[in-house]
Amino acid sequence: MNTLNILKVSFIMLALSLLIGCADLFEFELPEANSQPDLELPMAGFSFTQDVFDFRLYQFINTSVESTDFLWQFPDGSTSTLENPTFVFDGEGVFTVTLTSNDANGEISVITRDVEVIEPEAPPTPDPVLLNQDFVRLPKSSGSDCACSGWINRDVGEQGESSSGNGSDVIKFDDREPDHAYQEIAVEPNADYQINIAAEHRALVSETGETPSVLEIRILAGTGYEDGYQPFFFDNTVDIPQDGFGYTSVPQIEIEENNLLIWTIENPEETGYLPYSRGFNSGDNTSVAIYIRGIGNANPPEDPSDFERYGFASGLEEMRVDFINIVAIND
Repeated sequence: MNTLNILKVSFIMLALSLLIGCADLFEFELPEANSQPDLELPMAGFSFTQDVFDFRLYQFINTSVESTDFLWQFPDGSTSTLENPTFVFDGEGVFTVTLTSNDANGEISVITRDVEVIEPEAPPTPDPVLLNQDFVRLPKSSGSDCACSGWINRDVGEQGESSSGNGSDVIKFDDREPDHAYQEIAVEPNADYQINIAAEHRALVSETGETPSVLEIRILAGTGYEDGYQPFFFDNTVDIPQDGFGYTSVPQIEIEENNLLIWTIENPEETGYLPYSRGFNSGDNTSVAIYIRGIGNANPPEDPSDFERYGFASGLEEMRVDFINIVAIND
């Protein structure tokens, strides 16, 4: 091939390559059939909820639409790319939170909201539930109906007796006997309560001599229960056992640190039912025991063997209680 023909072939190949290169410049993908342009822009949005245990902790709920990526900006300068992050604020106040959302096309939407952080008021402490707080004659787990139903712990005293007075049934702490009442109740920890009672000494001290009866009320800490004991709370006096509770002896009851309240009501030198009140704090306890007995240690006790077993007895006048209740003190 001569030089002229070689030049012609080279020229033709150069022209073809230029044509192919130009075709590449104009090459593009055709849209699919029936495709529509993306006209929906991202719109950022969010809500939030406060934690029920830590008022400073908030859960943020992303409500953005047409968005694939997120950037949260919090008041302490921190950020998050999570869809639904949490954040702990420093305390009460009004704080600004910003959310930026964008879609796959790079379109951006921004929303800023103020979050007012307020520590909720503590709910009021409920009143404890006592069974048979009016000491009426109700069925019990064994034996006949009694004003003592729901109030028996045979490990720490003889059961109080049924009687009448003040227009209704009452529980009686008889003279010269180790009568008692005992019940375990649920309480809120570190709460203030008031115990209210209506009681009567049935005789004047001048009529009974030198061994007057004293009504003693104790609030016993659940922390003083027997190791491993778990209190049970009942809805019916028939279901309540008569022994096997958290306190199983009088010496255990009389340990100082087991007592949240020791309250004595001496003979007021007048007959008739009188109201009495006293406050106490529950401390670290979720359960306490109410223990009521007559003391005075009359000599001789009515039954020396019972006196020896329990170590206490009432004095020489009978005492009666019409009702007892415990109410929470909410400021």
